[in-house]
Amino acid sequence: MNLYFMHQLPPSPLKKLASRSALLMLITMGAPISATYAAQVTAETKASTTHPSAASAAPQLIDGVVAIVNDTAILNSQLERATTQAAAQLKAQNRPLPPAQQLYALALDQLITQQIQLDLIKKYGVSPDENEVNAALANLAKQNGINNLAQFQQTLDGQRAGSYQALRQKIIEDLAMQTLQQQQLTRRIKISEQDVDAFLKSPESNALEQSQYRTLHIRVPFNTRATLSDKSKKSAQTIAQKIAQALAVENPDINQIIRDAQAQYDKQLKDAGQIQGGDMGYHAATALPTDISKAIIGLNVGQVSEVILTPEGYNVVKLVDKRGGKQHIIDQWHTRHILISPSAALSPELAKQQIDSIYEQLRQGADFATLASTYSKDPGSASQGGDLGWVNEGDMVPSFEAMMKKTSVNDFSAPFQSQFGWHILKVDEKRQKDVTDNYRRNMARELLYQRLAPQAMEDWLQELRAQSFIQIMDKTQ
Repeated sequence: MNLYFMHQLPPSPLKKLASRSALLMLITMGAPISATYAAQVTAETKASTTHPSAASAAPQLIDGVVAIVNDTAILNSQLERATTQAAAQLKAQNRPLPPAQQLYALALDQLITQQIQLDLIKKYGVSPDENEVNAALANLAKQNGINNLAQFQQTLDGQRAGSYQALRQKIIEDLAMQTLQQQQLTRRIKISEQDVDAFLKSPESNALEQSQYRTLHIRVPFNTRATLSDKSKKSAQTIAQKIAQALAVENPDINQIIRDAQAQYDKQLKDAGQIQGGDMGYHAATALPTDISKAIIGLNVGQVSEVILTPEGYNVVKLVDKRGGKQHIIDQWHTRHILISPSAALSPELAKQQIDSIYEQLRQGADFATLASTYSKDPGSASQGGDLGWVNEGDMVPSFEAMMKKTSVNDFSAPFQSQFGWHILKVDEKRQKDVTDNYRRNMARELLYQRLAPQAMEDWLQELRAQSFIQIMDKTQ
């Protein structure tokens, strides 16, 4: 999720709020937002025939109520759909299906837990920002090779009427659930400065000095313990080798690479599963299986590994960046900006005319801070002469950061556009700052948070269930 705020100033839409969304993805009871949703929404009918084992996993009950959660009934049709989806997800991950009764119970438990949280979301009025929802939809569209939401909607509804709205509603619910969970964890997990100090004095703090690797990782899955023909294994290996070649280019489009590889995979290996992968961000090498971690350590930045065979399939890794050591030096820019945003009272055309007029005044020697105070529509910085303070790499939206890096100290940029409107920025100073101590303390705080979060989440969910009315109609459960 991309949320924005102004550093040490009233709210501004420019800076990204660092969130623990990755952590929440691991511990949330709701399924994470992924391309799987689109497939689930548009292909549920197909799934029951493509994966007969999934369809038969849930007991064949007469349609009706299987559970009551507070004032809401959970229907058998919902349970069957959830069970089918759970089975399909396990299959895509090359994980064995549990016994049908166990899968049924797990799916029902998840539906109950989700409904309790949805009741709270309704009670407290938790709702995601519209931009978040559209961004999630746009990302799904991109993963499916579609560049705009209108086309994405047309494609989904063409497969089954109402699919796009169903997908949108699912995303809204899950984003709201993530927000609710994050609020609860923030309230429950308290990490003091004394806790951080104690951690930094412990032997565990040695892990903070380990190198961090940013990698692109793609897996062509198959179960190496299963009986596969030599031809099938060779086909999977060949696809992995082509992935390695595609990753070798500068700034590869990993989503497109996965789509192309999946098309080959589906053509050559029937019912083989989903090719998985993405940008793994920064992580310790040991966070991945041994064979893969060994390969990562031996790579130079920009290099792609050989095809690596693990029990889960063929893997390819590209090392994008590496950081570590005891010293952490970052670039910082002291930046100002002027923002002109289109509104009901200001058309896009007039907004462009206004930013061009301001730019011309700057070229004629007008004071940047004065113009920012007079004209800028950024409530967080306008009163400060457009001052954004010191900005780190990665803090700002991409278009702003790209222009900031190109602008010389004591100079201002030409007008440029972001999703928030038209900008002119000025770089007052540039410096490098040693943030080693802050880095280590933040890392320590994050590690402590991750350690405490799963139990905090489990405790909260248990409390919710204890406070809720739950009646399961199937007495055998």
